[in-house]
Amino acid sequence: MSEEEKLAVIQREFDRLYDPNHPVRNAIETLDSVEVVHTIRDALKK
Repeated sequence: MSEEEKLAVIQREFDRLYDPNHPVRNAIETLDSVEVVHTIRDALKK
């Protein structure tokens, strides 16, 4: 696969996942509302 083809695949997948209606994007955006995530992030800051 050429470099251009690799970049095209990466761009296509990025565009697909970046869609506001994609479930992965929605899950990532709401991750901060999970209390366990807050606890882990606070622990990592120390």
